Amino acid sequence: PKYEDLKVIFKELMKKEFTKEDYEKQFTLRIPENLAKIERIEHIYKTKVPDTPSMLYKFLDAQKQRLLETREKFGDYVSPALFEEVN
Repeated sequence: PKYEDLKVIFKELMKKEFTKEDYEKQFTLRIPENLAKIERIEHIYKTKVPDTPSMLYKFLDAQKQRLLETREKFGDYVSPALFEEVN
């Protein structure tokens, strides 16, 4: 979601201010944390769900690769403003 849209929604529906800092904090892409989560998920499925479809591992690997590529270009923490620039 775009900051401008959320700001209006918060103001009109919730009667609250939604600052740019709130937006940055909530929507920054945290690559190290996401990679760690993928590792935890893989470990759980490999050790506790022996009949896990291979499609899950392919999906997680693809997700991990996208995160690694993004980290290489933009660093560990990617501001949501960067996504607005790309689009």
